[in-house]
Amino acid sequence: MSAGRESAMALNGAAASSRTVAQTLSEIMSELTPRERRAAEHLAAHYPVAGLAPMARFARSAGASSQTVLRLLAKLGFKSWRGLQERLRAELAAERASPLGRWTAHAAAELLDGDRLAAFGAKLAENVAAAFRDLDRAEFEATARRLADPKRHVLVVGGRFSQALARLLVRHLEIIRGGVEEIGSLSATWPDRLIDVGRRTVIVAYDVRRYQRDVIRLCAFAAERGAWVVLLTDSADAPAAAHANATLVGATESAGTWDSFASLLAVTEALVARATELSGPETVERLGRLEQIRARVLGAE
Repeated sequence: MSAGRESAMALNGAAASSRTVAQTLSEIMSELTPRERRAAEHLAAHYPVAGLAPMARFARSAGASSQTVLRLLAKLGFKSWRGLQERLRAELAAERASPLGRWTAHAAAELLDGDRLAAFGAKLAENVAAAFRDLDRAEFEATARRLADPKRHVLVVGGRFSQALARLLVRHLEIIRGGVEEIGSLSATWPDRLIDVGRRTVIVAYDVRRYQRDVIRLCAFAAERGAWVVLLTDSADAPAAAHANATLVGATESAGTWDSFASLLAVTEALVARATELSGPETVERLGRLEQIRARVLGAE
């Protein structure tokens, strides 16, 4: 078997391996003809965005013919331009767990797509619609009833960014009822808040994507003590779901660099609205007293 054929077979195997296209490019660069190298260097310099464009556009930008691009594809182990693009998209999908990967995907889409703002809004709307479509009605109602019950103590915890949602829920529940507490993101202080957790306690935990081990352990501890645990998360398979009585899911993928909490915000607001409805006359009376206090203390009219 010739060395050239062995090289081609190795590259075909590389296309199906875990190596990225960029890694394979680097390995074969010294074996390319000057024209092929020009196309390869263009792809490497604008990786992976250039490879997501149509092949004719790529060839023009690289200053290479379509035949040269096809020869480069063969040496990379791909039978078609579409095959290369599918591999690049797979790489981007694997990287989306990090802001860096999502920034790269966003930049690629921005090059190829038209109205980025419309696409961004459409993705958020899709997330919200899917959250309410798939929400377990029984779990949602059971959670809202417990949040509305003033005899139950409520503890709410969030993560690095989702703590803002936890705080929003707490602020609303403080108005509707008493006995609500934001645990905070500093886990060293949690034991002091958990000492009285029991069957009359409701734990609301926000935990998404990278899933904090301390939040998972908190949910496990609370479940062992008989508390009602509700998890708001981006996946039904989130680790803390194993300890939750109710798991309310809202996708966080966006058309931009960062996660979007729009769907979980919408679910949180729905919980607040339903808990308020279930609170009945007690909430009306509480709101009246709140207005009196606000007028007396703040001088509000």
